[in-house]
Amino acid sequence: MVARLGEVDNGVATVRPVEPASFRRIAGVAWAFQALIVASGAAVRLTQAGLGCEDWPRCNEDRLTPEWELHGWIEFGNRLISLVVLATTIAVVWGAHRRRPRRRDLIRLGWLLAAGTAAQVVLGGITVLLDLDPIAVSGHFLVSMALLYVAHLLWRRADPAGPATAPTIDDETARLLLRAQLPLASLVLVTGTVVTGSGPNSGDIRADRLGFELTSVARVHSVSVWLLVACIVGLLVLLRTRGICPVGERRTDPWTTVHLMGLVAVAQGGIGYLQFSLGVPAGLVWVHVVGAILVWMLAVTLHLRTFDRPAELADGGPGAREAEPVPA
Repeated sequence: MVARLGEVDNGVATVRPVEPASFRRIAGVAWAFQALIVASGAAVRLTQAGLGCEDWPRCNEDRLTPEWELHGWIEFGNRLISLVVLATTIAVVWGAHRRRPRRRDLIRLGWLLAAGTAAQVVLGGITVLLDLDPIAVSGHFLVSMALLYVAHLLWRRADPAGPATAPTIDDETARLLLRAQLPLASLVLVTGTVVTGSGPNSGDIRADRLGFELTSVARVHSVSVWLLVACIVGLLVLLRTRGICPVGERRTDPWTTVHLMGLVAVAQGGIGYLQFSLGVPAGLVWVHVVGAILVWMLAVTLHLRTFDRPAELADGGPGAREAEPVPA
């Protein structure tokens, strides 16, 4: 998947360039680990292991690793995963510079992903040092969602043939709803973190809460979810009644994503109501967090498939440099 090191050409050690298909696989792995770290971080908080390691970067003042205690190793395991995430982003930067033909947009996105991931590692440490302050925890989660967007965009742009051509949508109502769905999904995430910061699953009994009444913020969150569902349902109605079914010049059209997002959003709403009625049990909360990640990834997919039009960034186009010799 990566270039081989140490080959010799006329007595000079060289590094083989990274093929475009190999680079896209590297980007895909980085994207997957960005999602995994969010799910594992939620598991840490929901098992009350958020302060299993009370210090950072050490586990505590005396030890780098925790003692043989479950909560300590759950938290420390999440830290180890974060290092793997950082390593995958470093591999993305390395691959973007070694990729031939070289693409400036992929290099910029790779560095943005790596810088954001490094900042997340530091923010995670600050969150621990602040004893899981709910505002810090919420910020940690929302930055992860932004990094998922960057990772998805990088993977999409890394397609050697260039991203699938976005369809032309002449219906103004459909365009309005398509533009609205990503901000609405963002609103769902933000209000969801307020609910989490006000609820009982704090990550540790020592962690503070936001102080809002849980029922009130849950209602606000449910309104944001219903707005997103209404947006997606509106798109589906337009799809059927007005025959708006534009398809890109190649590969998957965005309307498949609309249908899938509608199903997942409705399921997420059902899980949300169920977990609230059952007293917010940790297991259902984790399922809800994973569902939130999926809804966000589908919202990003729909947005990019509809409005991302970087046709000139295909290999060999104006956005790509000619192949350059790879230095030793």
